[in-house]
Amino acid sequence: MRVRRPELVLAGAVMLSLPMVPGILDGAVGATTALVRFLVAVLVCWVAGAVLTSLLDRYSEQSRRAEIVRTIEAAQRAAAQRAAADTAARAADRSGPFEANPG
Repeated sequence: MRVRRPELVLAGAVMLSLPMVPGILDGAVGATTALVRFLVAVLVCWVAGAVLTSLLDRYSEQSRRAEIVRTIEAAQRAAAQRAAADTAARAADRSGPFEANPG
């Protein structure tokens, strides 16, 4: 599971663990328990970050594909217009007043 911004994952885990700080300072929560809770918070935040990254990547990939298709279609239209203009220009050049008479 890939996460684009792991520092935000750790910041989220710290935020989830902050309510536990007074209990740690008072001695109501042991160090082992606090560490396990923090690791669970990191795991939960990592999974949430991976899901969010996957969702954003999927939508950005669809958007990029749509933009590529639009660009290709615009290039094909422009090429067709240029080809039509070139054909019309060649036809106009051949039908000038000094057309060669082979016979």
